[in-house]
Amino acid sequence: MNKVDTEYFRIVNDILTNGRLKKNRTGVDTIGIFGAQAKYNVDLNAFPLLTTKKVHWPAIVHELLWFISGDTNIKYLVDNNVRIWNEWAYKKYSDWWENRAKFYTSPENMEREIPAVQENKLTQEEFVEKIKFDESFANRWGELGEGTYGGMWRAFPFYNDYMTVAPAEGRDVLDTVDQLQKVIDKLKTNPDDRRMIVSAWHPYWVDHCALPPCHCLFHFHTEELTLEERIDILQKQVGPVNLPKFEMWIIQKLNEENIPHRRLNCLLYQRSNDFFLGVPFNIASYSLLTAMIAHVTNMVPGTFTHSHGDAHVYVNHLDQIKLQMSREPKTLPSLWLNPEVKDLFNFKYDDIKLLNYDPHPTIKAEVAV
Repeated sequence: MNKVDTEYFRIVNDILTNGRLKKNRTGVDTIGIFGAQAKYNVDLNAFPLLTTKKVHWPAIVHELLWFISGDTNIKYLVDNNVRIWNEWAYKKYSDWWENRAKFYTSPENMEREIPAVQENKLTQEEFVEKIKFDESFANRWGELGEGTYGGMWRAFPFYNDYMTVAPAEGRDVLDTVDQLQKVIDKLKTNPDDRRMIVSAWHPYWVDHCALPPCHCLFHFHTEELTLEERIDILQKQVGPVNLPKFEMWIIQKLNEENIPHRRLNCLLYQRSNDFFLGVPFNIASYSLLTAMIAHVTNMVPGTFTHSHGDAHVYVNHLDQIKLQMSREPKTLPSLWLNPEVKDLFNFKYDDIKLLNYDPHPTIKAEVAV
């Protein structure tokens, strides 16, 4: 039974029933509530991906691999025909263009050598094409900046006054934390740790990047599997098994077959939740991340808990989401992860496959930037 669409609809219905109209920076009003939570079972044979509208799976995979790599430039996404971050990079370029006259005539720039200004502002389509084929342009305008997800996950910046290049000078030196690697190390060495957290929210950089992180903090938790649960996993993998008579020998058999000892759960706090366009991506993305990390730490994926701050539907998405809610949920797809991949950072697109996904048709809507 598909409980993913129904759990998602539960919160959408709360928004539409109890939500209040609110203005925001995009200029497109929302109807929203504050504080909600949903839970999804991360089952490889019934993967949490909405079926009441088609969700673009390749974009989910490529974006997550982009995050995991630590990249903050959209060129990888553009090269793989993923358009979900184009508006944010283009907005930086567009804002610069609109303010270029002021910039070039400011006192601090009057005597500097300034690059020539193009005669015409690029359209978004032209901008994306130039990102794809002009390396220099991509390096400058494809970069979303410090504070973007991948950078925060893999290289969270801070000044460390205990690590200086020249101690005698007493200068602080910029250092970074690879939060994702740190979590994986803890999962392998101390899985009961309650501090396995990755934060994308940096108090300074949220005001100096293209888009302050919406899904801003996630937390991992593990629990030991019972003997019965481990036996069930073995039987699902190889079929009915004649197990030894004594529990000690059963455990030995399970260990010989490398049957996991633990279940991996993930909780995400998301400050801002676009329920029609964004949240379906977020559910699938963090469920996939949980499955991938469980895969490389020899655990089984458990529950993805999605905690919502400002949960909203844009007013120009109301017709679309009502159409979606009129549809009957279908059977959930399956997820395949390449068993040869043992390191999270070695996953490639072809190592992740979605099987038997048969959703209702796509429902298009405009993103509010």
